[in-house]
Amino acid sequence: MLRFFPNPYPDEILYSMIARYHIRSGNISPKITQQEVFNSQSTVATADLPSNLDALIDNLKYISNYQIENFIYKHTLFPFYHPFLPPQRGVQVIESMKGENGGDIHTKIGITASSIAMPSYFRFCPKCLEEDLENYGEPYWHRLHQISGVLVCQNHQVFLQNSTATLHGLNKHEYYAASLECCIANPNQQNFSNHTLKKLTLLAQDIEWLINNKLPSQDARWFDKQYKFLLIQKGLANANGRVKLKQLLDEFIFFYGREMLGALDSMVDYEDESNWLFAIVRKHRKSFHPIRHLLFIRFLTEAVAEFFTADYQYKPFGNAPWLCLNAAADHYLQPVVTNLTVTHCLENKRPLGTFFCDCGMIYCRTGPDKTEQDKLRIGKIIQFGSVWEKKLKDLVEVQRLSLRETARQMNVDAKTVCRYVSKLKLRSCWKTLKNTQFTEFENIPEPNTDSATAIQLQHRAAWLGLQQQHPKASKTSLRKMSPATYIYLYRNDREWLYQNSPSLRKPISSIVKVDWDERDKHILKKAMDTVQSLLNQEKLVRINKSRIAKNIGSLALIEKHLDLMPLTKAYLESVTETIEEFQIRRIKWAIKRLDDCGEEILAWKVLRLAGLRENYTEKVNVILESLRYQPEKSVLPH
Repeated sequence: MLRFFPNPYPDEILYSMIARYHIRSGNISPKITQQEVFNSQSTVATADLPSNLDALIDNLKYISNYQIENFIYKHTLFPFYHPFLPPQRGVQVIESMKGENGGDIHTKIGITASSIAMPSYFRFCPKCLEEDLENYGEPYWHRLHQISGVLVCQNHQVFLQNSTATLHGLNKHEYYAASLECCIANPNQQNFSNHTLKKLTLLAQDIEWLINNKLPSQDARWFDKQYKFLLIQKGLANANGRVKLKQLLDEFIFFYGREMLGALDSMVDYEDESNWLFAIVRKHRKSFHPIRHLLFIRFLTEAVAEFFTADYQYKPFGNAPWLCLNAAADHYLQPVVTNLTVTHCLENKRPLGTFFCDCGMIYCRTGPDKTEQDKLRIGKIIQFGSVWEKKLKDLVEVQRLSLRETARQMNVDAKTVCRYVSKLKLRSCWKTLKNTQFTEFENIPEPNTDSATAIQLQHRAAWLGLQQQHPKASKTSLRKMSPATYIYLYRNDREWLYQNSPSLRKPISSIVKVDWDERDKHILKKAMDTVQSLLNQEKLVRINKSRIAKNIGSLALIEKHLDLMPLTKAYLESVTETIEEFQIRRIKWAIKRLDDCGEEILAWKVLRLAGLRENYTEKVNVILESLRYQPEKSVLPH
């Protein structure tokens, strides 16, 4: 049982509180402190996710009313990871933190397998240190400053600095308190651009909001749904959720900049199809570090609080109710439709809405609705319904309106009116069209009239006259010149039309002999110019056969007939880069860039600027190792 325990300071990590207790208790051995706090001398001094908290709470029960959830959510890094864990996993981590066996906590969280490095030293803000000394008389370790990805103080917008106290000291049972001796400000710290500083500050503020709000854990499907909605809203995915990966990558890099992504171990590479950005928008088969989730959320919304509190649902046609477009109904153009089914158009992948109204009308149209006029658009009528048919019968048989007036009042075309008059067997005052497919010729009389023979002769003469005027025209061309004549003859004199029309002309194939020697020289010159252009680009790209072929617009030719162009083939083989050669070229470019800027050429700077991950080859590793042992200006051999 403890007789006293330090009261926590704002945003103080539990590790820091125990370190202050160790100093105040006068204990010389850290194991004595361990025994007093945890009733055990084997508990590891863990900064981010400590264990054996049940024992700590039991020892504090007579001097405070602390609850274990209070320590976990306010003085550890658990709330930083919890929202991104599956619900059951979050429960397991809490149980491990309560018990004595905390060795599996980091594995369950997913930190062990993450490519984002954890801080090696406790970090501090020089200005926060001054304020702590003034307000409390001593410094302490701020919880937010120890989180991976927090490189800037969210309050003072200055870069955090490393202390000399390691997060994992030589003695794994000892707690190191913050002090002026171990927190020495270094004025020559590395600086970033103002753009990166602002983005890092926003990230720190997002993390501060995250750890100060007790958010529930969510599974991968919830994040997938939220992300897909926001991607569609930004135009980075189509209606069925297919993401435009190239556009996404370009906009993401432009939003953050390579400097910031490199500093957060979250660079995305055009050459790496399995990069984390592409993986996070696909079906989640693995977990992602919270930093990468937060980077993606800020890119999509610029409002992290809204993302976690809103339940996004893609509504391409807006919220119910929707307009009824049945011109025969009393509620025409009024928002009374409450039944909507959304699918996706197979042709253009856009959302397809089918609207069901109580009046019986069913219509569909593609979305999404972008303007108010879009809500008045009908793509296709599935069913007019009994109200519409009753109104049609009244207009046709009772009021005996003309065809055009009936069509106008029913808000459809004349062809539709004729079709439904025939379908419902209504008695109209106009002549019902025999075939509504060609409504533009509805004034042509039927062949059983008295003038049928004269009209037939007129159309025959017109058809033969067209052929005399255009002797080389095909039947399709003649049809376009006089569609009314062609339609009449097709309906009423089809056999004569076939016998007196131009015959089908088969295309005459021409065999052209290709001068492959000349073509080889021509393609070779274009390939050499393209390679030179690619090498002169500011953005480095890997030189390979397909890229060169695409740039000169001869991909099919090079893929299928390269063997017939030996000069081009030999040149392409000589300039094509392997992945290793491309990595070395990027390293040379990065070294030259640093040298031109007058910066010290160090391995980590070269790696970050070149955008290389850790899976580089042994030859590349040898070059980087030579840089690590030559801190002065290094130049690669040519």
